[in-house]
Amino acid sequence: MSEWLTWGNAAYAAALIVGASITFAATKYRTLLKEIREALDTYHAAAKDGKISARERERIMKELLDIASAGVKIFWKF
Repeated sequence: MSEWLTWGNAAYAAALIVGASITFAATKYRTLLKEIREALDTYHAAAKDGKISARERERIMKELLDIASAGVKIFWKF
């Protein structure tokens, strides 16, 4: 039994637990990360010329509301 309880096996088990946790978190927050990426892309496209118009501001606000909606859906399943 003691040959199974080594530091190497403990490190392996810890790596498996950390890897599973990261995979779970990435799966859970995938939609939120996608919305954040879209909002940043929208902002960068709008700010490319140095001035953000009213229409571009509306598009950015819509993206921010999408981020908030994705965040709420993570914690409260509808």
